[in-house]
Amino acid sequence: MIESASKTIRILFVEDSELDYELILAGLAAVSASVSSRRVESESDLREALGGEDWDIVISDHLLPQLSASRALTIVKETGRDLPFIIVSGQMGEDLAVESMRNGADDYLVKGRLKRLPVAIERSIEAAKTRAARALAQQNLERSERRLRAFALHLSEVRDRDRASIRTEVHDEIGGNLLAARFALTRLEKLLPAGAPEGAAGDKLGSEIREVGVLVQSAVDASQKLYTSLRGNLLDQGIVAALEWRLTQLKRRTGIAPHLSASPPEIDLPKQIAVPVYHAAAELIENVEMHAGCKNIWCAVFLIDGELTIEIRDDGKGTSVQDLMDPGKFGVFSARERLGSVGGTLDFDTTYSGLETGTAALLSVHGAAAVTSESTS
Repeated sequence: MIESASKTIRILFVEDSELDYELILAGLAAVSASVSSRRVESESDLREALGGEDWDIVISDHLLPQLSASRALTIVKETGRDLPFIIVSGQMGEDLAVESMRNGADDYLVKGRLKRLPVAIERSIEAAKTRAARALAQQNLERSERRLRAFALHLSEVRDRDRASIRTEVHDEIGGNLLAARFALTRLEKLLPAGAPEGAAGDKLGSEIREVGVLVQSAVDASQKLYTSLRGNLLDQGIVAALEWRLTQLKRRTGIAPHLSASPPEIDLPKQIAVPVYHAAAELIENVEMHAGCKNIWCAVFLIDGELTIEIRDDGKGTSVQDLMDPGKFGVFSARERLGSVGGTLDFDTTYSGLETGTAALLSVHGAAAVTSESTS
């Protein structure tokens, strides 16, 4: 039963028989359906009706002298609107009916047995509303994902700018002041009187100055290491060298043994590709440090026919697909978004038991326009 007699259903009929058209309208009126309708029987009239008015549903005969139901369905779909489409015919075989429904028709009824038509109309309209709501939800989801992706990339850029600012401060302010203090201590030490008696105040002062000098030099060395870890020119030597430095730092901090291989041995990528790819790999290396509980990490870099592939594998405790898809795992999310910004992908292979354990991550960027060198460092 059509849900409300007070609601007018706008129906566009594709029908060449005036009698059949009137019979269908009478059947709908018998169930208290309020209908506003129009009948067309040619392609030009159908296009004009679709372009000039809004309709809730299209009901079409199967075979008209100037038009068929399949052609009418194609024309309706060409409008880009998701209009419910019902075929009402006494001449259409079951195979053609099934094919029409596969092509987008909502229902098929036989003329002369139209008691089900009001229910079919209501169901088809509700199905179209559901499809429209689902499409809108999908659009909103995609819009939210685009915003989230843009926000994630923005955060990455902000972090990179912050690192550059800290790097400058470490080098220009902290490092510069520490070096000035070291030189001042050296000059002060030269001003002490030579040959002061053992235990004299001068000798004790000299010892204190030398001790402070050692501490200042240690601070200078530490600031230089911090500057190196923050510097932006790691990639000037190529992504392989940058990953080697990253793995070396990992070994110093944790004792995890790194194993790096590359083919070709040196790979120079355009900056717009190298930066996101390196940071994505760095996120995954950091994940290994924090979560894998491993003894070894393998990093293999390949560039074959313009396709860059980086495999990062460990022999740790492994993980699960659910953990990797956890929205709280920002390292994986950040790596995937960075790669996505250059058309790259991130896939995982996890192992839980048996002789092999650990997790393998595969970073891929298709069409990485790179300049390569076969020379070894």
